[in-house]
Amino acid sequence: MTLRSTQNTENLLEQGGIFFLKDIVHKLNLNSAHVIKLAKALNTKENPLNSYKIMGVRKVWNHWVVRMTVFAPYYLDYLKNDIQKVNPKWDANTLLFQTGSYYLADVCKKIPFNNHQLRHQAKRLENSKDEIGIWKDTRTKRFVVDMLTFKNWIQSTWEGNYQGAKDRKGANP
Repeated sequence: MTLRSTQNTENLLEQGGIFFLKDIVHKLNLNSAHVIKLAKALNTKENPLNSYKIMGVRKVWNHWVVRMTVFAPYYLDYLKNDIQKVNPKWDANTLLFQTGSYYLADVCKKIPFNNHQLRHQAKRLENSKDEIGIWKDTRTKRFVVDMLTFKNWIQSTWEGNYQGAKDRKGANP
C-alpha cells in the first residue's frame, strides 16, 4: 500500500495492509536498522518466517516489508517511544512545568546544568529514576528525564541550598 504524507500515526497503525519498512520508520519515529536487527534475531533455521508471524516484518527480495495488522500490536507493546521532544520555544521554567519524559541532552540545553553533571548524579544513585527522575533507557541507550520527578528534585535541591545560605548569613551578623 502507499503511505500518504498526511496520515497520522494512529491511522497508519489501524491500516490493514503491507507497507515498505522504509516508508513507515519515519512516520513512527523508528530506526530501521533496529527493527531489522530484531526481525533477524527472531528468525531461526527451523522457522525463517518467525519475524513475520511475531512482529509482521520480513524481507521480500531486497525490500523489508511490514504487515501492519501484526506489526501494530508489536509496535505498541515493544517499540513505541514515549519520549517527547523539547519544544525549542520553551525556556527553562516552561520546560520544568511540563509532564512526560524527555532526553537529558535536550533538557540540558534549557537548564543551567550540563549533561555530564546530571548523568554523573544519576549513576551515583541506586534508584535514580525514582529519586531524581533521570535514568538510562535500555532500549535507546540514552539518558531520559521524567520532568515531574526532576522538577521536584530541582526544587528541593534549590530550597535546601537557599535555606543553607540563609542560615549561614544569619550566623554571621
